[in-house]
Amino acid sequence: MKRSELLELVKKDLKIEIRSKAGLNNAILFALTTAFLFSLSIDAKTFFAPILVLVTLFSSILACSATVTREFELETIEALKASLSAQEIITSKIISNFLIVVSLVSIIAPICYALFNLEGNFFLLLTSLAIVAFPISSAVTLLSPISAFAKGKEAFLAVMLFPIIFPLILPGIKLLNLAHNGVFDFFSALFLLLYAGVVTTLAQLVSDHLL
Repeated sequence: MKRSELLELVKKDLKIEIRSKAGLNNAILFALTTAFLFSLSIDAKTFFAPILVLVTLFSSILACSATVTREFELETIEALKASLSAQEIITSKIISNFLIVVSLVSIIAPICYALFNLEGNFFLLLTSLAIVAFPISSAVTLLSPISAFAKGKEAFLAVMLFPIIFPLILPGIKLLNLAHNGVFDFFSALFLLLYAGVVTTLAQLVSDHLL
């Protein structure tokens, strides 16, 4: 694998995201608006874990889908394929999207923590949230090429993601609930990481058909 070129592609995606700020700003605005509305309408202390999983999922769609669809819209995908294999491109996009989501939850989680007036192990909660983000970012990367030219691609992507993300919801909620209480749920974390590995492997296997 051409590691230097792969890392350069990851750096390029991160630089574009930092400079444009459009995806991150939209994702953060959505996340904070959603969290604020939930904090007013329900018992946020009881439902904070489902809320965080929901916010992470939809924020990831807003922030991450552009790293893949941008290559199709700007017609740069063929240039990338000339220097990297489809598997390497998909791998770089998964890495980029994971780093973007981790950055996103690092901003959102402290604000939600304060907004919901929570008390508990914040750093363990943030670590667990990063684990939840890994399979989500992998799934978004897998399906983003399919939605690249669809009208309302974010909504279309969310619909396609549901059957893939559904098995992650309960383990993710359980992991966050226990992490908040200072307990690390090893089995839920292992399931999420293995699931992320399966989705990543699937993305690489079908990458020639996606790109």
